[in-house]
Amino acid sequence: MQKIRRLSLILVAALVAGCAHGPGSPEPMPQVSYASEAELRLGAQAVAEAFAAEVAKARGGMLAATPAIEVRNTPQLIFFNAASNTIVLPWWDSQPPEMRAIFRQFADGTDAGAERLFRAFFNSFLIAHEAGHWFQNNASRREPTLYGNENNANRLAVAFWRTQPGGERYLAQLEKLAADAAAHLPNPTPAGEDPVAYFGANYRALAREPLKYGYYQFQFMAEALRDRRQLDFAQMVKQPAER
Repeated sequence: MQKIRRLSLILVAALVAGCAHGPGSPEPMPQVSYASEAELRLGAQAVAEAFAAEVAKARGGMLAATPAIEVRNTPQLIFFNAASNTIVLPWWDSQPPEMRAIFRQFADGTDAGAERLFRAFFNSFLIAHEAGHWFQNNASRREPTLYGNENNANRLAVAFWRTQPGGERYLAQLEKLAADAAAHLPNPTPAGEDPVAYFGANYRALAREPLKYGYYQFQFMAEALRDRRQLDFAQMVKQPAER
């Protein structure tokens, strides 16, 4: 429990952006903007540690070693590598022009909107999504389908952020961003096909096409964010006998 309290203090220090707030003022929001890759790595590590600590609190002990953070740009943007127990996440400032163009389509068509959406999700929210995959892997709680597994990782991320200072305000902002992004993207599921089966059968191909894969992920996120008050992190990660 001492370690859990210490990790919670680390998260607050790393994620709270800017000045202290006075009595009656809103809780500070999780940090989404960083001056350097090194600072992002430290902030992201604090998120991963807080996620692991919340899991430990619900289950009565640490599940597994907390994933380490690596910042580097890849075609997948962000992912959990189970073999190395690492969460790899991207850095906006060095994204190539073609990826920035994709994020303009996710957002409002502007460079500023693309950067805002990227930072809001990849510098904070999706770190918890990947920590959700860490949980699924180590707790043997993978869903029967890839569609369900990705959807559940988003629900775990939303439920986690509800436990954090300023989380509700942060999630309310993300809800609009995710819903708008999903609305901007065409549904890649062919007419008459089941989206769960299509997503699973074509997962690798979809992952290489950000606009198509992004449609599903933003739909998952928008739905989880909309239903967030039904999501209880402790209940979602408890030992099966305790649920």
